[in-house]
Order: sequence, then structure tokens, then C-alpha cells
Amino acid sequence: MDSFRIDQPVEILIVDDEPQAVKYFKKAFGTKYDVLTATSADEAEALVLSGNHNIGLVITDQRMPGRSGVSLLNRIRSERPDIIRMLTTAYADLDSAIDAVNKGEILRYISKPWDLRVLEAEIDQAITFFLLKNEYDMLLRDKLSALHRTLLRDRMNGLAVMAGTLPYNNAPLTMYHYLKDALAEPCWRSIVRKQWSQLRVQDHWRIPVDETQRAINLTEDLMDRALFANNDAGATADIVAIANACADSINEEHGENHVRILSDVASIVVGTSPFVVQSILQRLMEPASRWAAPGSILQVNLSHNDKGEATIHLETRNCEPGKALQDSVLFTPAMQVTPKHASDLLKAALAIGHLGGSISSPPMQNGYKQIHVILPAKPAQHSEPAVFPSEWIEDLSSDYEKWVLGSLDIAA
Repeated sequence: MDSFRIDQPVEILIVDDEPQAVKYFKKAFGTKYDVLTATSADEAEALVLSGNHNIGLVITDQRMPGRSGVSLLNRIRSERPDIIRMLTTAYADLDSAIDAVNKGEILRYISKPWDLRVLEAEIDQAITFFLLKNEYDMLLRDKLSALHRTLLRDRMNGLAVMAGTLPYNNAPLTMYHYLKDALAEPCWRSIVRKQWSQLRVQDHWRIPVDETQRAINLTEDLMDRALFANNDAGATADIVAIANACADSINEEHGENHVRILSDVASIVVGTSPFVVQSILQRLMEPASRWAAPGSILQVNLSHNDKGEATIHLETRNCEPGKALQDSVLFTPAMQVTPKHASDLLKAALAIGHLGGSISSPPMQNGYKQIHVILPAKPAQHSEPAVFPSEWIEDLSSDYEKWVLGSLDIAA
């Protein structure tokens, strides 16, 4: 729910089932403040939750048909805690008002009939408190935004450094393209912004410890020796057969057709262990099959290119960005465990690079998400882990700055 907007005047909402009371209030304070009126709790709630108004203060009568004023203010407190809440009540309802103050549901209660001078002083104080609180919140959000941007940059750089320690062929190059593709996905920006804005201030001291443990756990998980071990001499794998077996497994698990395999030939053989190919395809297809909206499927197109390499194209035509984001190691929200499917997807990418292949994922367009994979006819020879070149770090930093500008403030 949107909160206070600094470019609009603050509005006061008066709620009373007696039309004469709201008319009297608006006549008394309408020249000094922008006053909205409602004659029921439901009408008032609709005004507050519509997001079309810049309400800073709600004053409601306690006794109204259907719902009490305290019930309304409780709902507002839950959805818009930034709004100041006041209860106006007759002496007979004084106990309810005092109880609401004690529970933090309202700032003040005002007895009926109103003393306009006292009521004006209370309103002035409430609006001043509202403005000061929002100014403080904006300053805090700016501070947290800077912290979040630094944290994500550090995580990106940490993944780059980690790539140089992994015993996969071409791990730095694979990680470089993985991070480039993640930063190039514009539809994720608003989701990341919302996720990071939900962090509590009191949790921030724990984040560095959590990030260190996250990096350790991820490194251990990526050390899957079965995926980067040398292939047995003469081992071959039929990609078409393995892809169909993986699709059958996923479809059986879900009880419906989530994955469809299309191939222009009956068999595509590469000189790689069948276990490795099966592990790669399973780790690619399982996450991607969940990205599609209900009723849509993941289509996997298999073919050869002019170089004799196997090409694998995964296509989801109704991809839900939030689901795909869950499988990005880079953007997993702080204070949350990296999902297994996210690390599996990265492991599949590293295994593809280890074989001398490539994987890329262009930015989503109109819900159309793709993953392009190329596997060589024969696996690459084993080589020593390489460092992450400094020019790649500089290039990623430039992309990251553009990503931040595109998403505005992550914590705003």
C-alpha cells in the first residue's frame, strides 16, 4: 500500500454516521485542511485503501452501525500504519477509547461534544507528528537504500570471486554471463525493490553474518564433483532421449503436461556422460517449468547447429517474473535461504561451461522467457580454475549502476 506523498497536501478523513457531524467538522476545518468525509467504517476503509488519497489523519466516531470506530482504526493500523488515528466518542464509550489508546490503536481520543479549540490543537499536533514521522522514515529509507545497494554489489562481486575458486572449466566466464543476464532483466527490478523494502531495521546488523554464511553454503553446494568430473572415455549421451525422460518425470510429478519436447531429429548424440547430461537438463527444466502461469507449458526445442553442436532452447510464453526471480542466486532477499532450485540452476550453468558449452537467458519480453544452451559434440579438456578478469568486474559494475538507476532506490 502506498504511503505519504510529499508532492500533495495532507488530507484529514472524518468518519461519523451522523451526516450533520461530518458537515459541522468540514465547515470548522475545511478552510485550513483538505477534509475527506465518510459516514460508515466501510466507506472510510475504501477511501484509505484505494491509494487515491494522501490521508495523514483519520478521526472516527466509535459508535456506528455495522462496525465500530476501533474496528476501522485497527484495519487502518494493519494496512497503513503511517496514518495517525484518533477516536471521537461520547462519555459512555470512554472505556473503549482508553483501551484503544493503551493498545496503540489510536494516538488520542476526543470526547463529544467537541470543543473546537481543543480539537484544532489536537489536529495540529497530529499532523505535525505525521509529517515529522514521514520525514524520518524517508531519511531512514535513503540510508537503507544505500546499504541495500552496497550489499547487492558485494554479493555480485562475491559470486565473481567464488567463480575463480570453483573446479569447473570456464567457471569465471560462465558466472560473468550469468550475472550479466540477471542484471539485464528489467522485469525483476520492481520485485527486488519491494522484497528488499520489507527488511526490518533491527535485522540489518545480522545481514553481514547471514551473507557470509550464505556464500559458504553456496560454495559447498556448487562443489558437486559429479558434474565437473572427467567423462569416461567413449561415453555418449542422447540428448533427445534424456530430455524426454526428464520431461516425463516432471509431468508425472505435477500430474499434468508442464513440459513439451520438440526435436527436428530423432537422436542428438554428444560425447558426454549420460548422467551429466541428465543432471544438467533436470536442473534446467525443473525450475523453468514452474515459471509459467497456470495453464501454460515449458517448451524445449532440440536441434543441431552448423558446427555439429547440440542446441537446447527452453521457452516459456507466459512466464511470471516473480517465479523466475526466485531462481536467481543474485537476487535472493537478504535474511532468506537461497532456494535449492536457484543453486541447481547455477550448477547446471557451470556444468555446461565445464563441458565447453554456453548458456544465456535474454531479457523477458511480454511474458516470453527463454534459455539458450549449446553443448559441444565433445567435452572440453580439463583446465585449471581461472581468475575473474578485472575488466569483467568493471563491466558488471557498470551494468549494476544502470540496474540501480533503472530500479530507482531498492529500499524506497
